[in-house]
Amino acid sequence: MPLPNDLAVDAAPAGSGVLRRVVRGTGWSLFAVVMLLEVLAMGDAGLGKFQNLDGWLYWFARFGYPPQMSLVVGALEFAGAGLLLIPRLAPYAAMMLAVIMFGALEAVLTTETDLGWFDPTLHLVFLTIIGTVHWKRRWRPARAAEMPTS
Repeated sequence: MPLPNDLAVDAAPAGSGVLRRVVRGTGWSLFAVVMLLEVLAMGDAGLGKFQNLDGWLYWFARFGYPPQMSLVVGALEFAGAGLLLIPRLAPYAAMMLAVIMFGALEAVLTTETDLGWFDPTLHLVFLTIIGTVHWKRRWRPARAAEMPTS
């Protein structure tokens, strides 16, 4: 007696495997583009905090943060961009960068500024996608039962 999964396979059209591979490949290609754009954007944002130091010191003071916090945020953004490229660390990097983007979104929404809300929101969406896709491959410390014995 055939199992329900066998029935589904027998009833599938002959070319469905090719279509499934094309759709899956296209999805991964789009994800790779989103990931690359986010890495470049976060890396550029992090470096920008050091290159335009006077401007960012002014904005952070205007947002109500200590001005030197721009250096910490810039370093975290740059480091997070690099960590996004490591699949096991990407979900943690995405979470860290999302927290920073929540802070950026809060700052531009509660302060009269021309920086706008769209960029932090777009980064939040992309970082959520990246973190979700990489979540199953995240790094976890080994449990005592899994650790090798010598």
